[in-house]
Amino acid sequence: MTNDNQSAAEMRGLLRFAQGLGLDEAAVREIYEAVGHEVMVTGASDDTRMAEVRKRMIAAVI
Repeated sequence: MTNDNQSAAEMRGLLRFAQGLGLDEAAVREIYEAVGHEVMVTGASDDTRMAEVRKRMIAAVI
């Protein structure tokens, strides 16, 4: 899977998750991009990165 395909698939999953939380697409993209930039520096795994995105999405609605 190419990086663009992986990113698109991740966003589709995150947007479905966001619907249940009441977050809009702009907020999800902002969180996704922020975590992505941070991960580039730390080299965290994809699983760790996606867990951090979901954690921040939940924190955004609390």
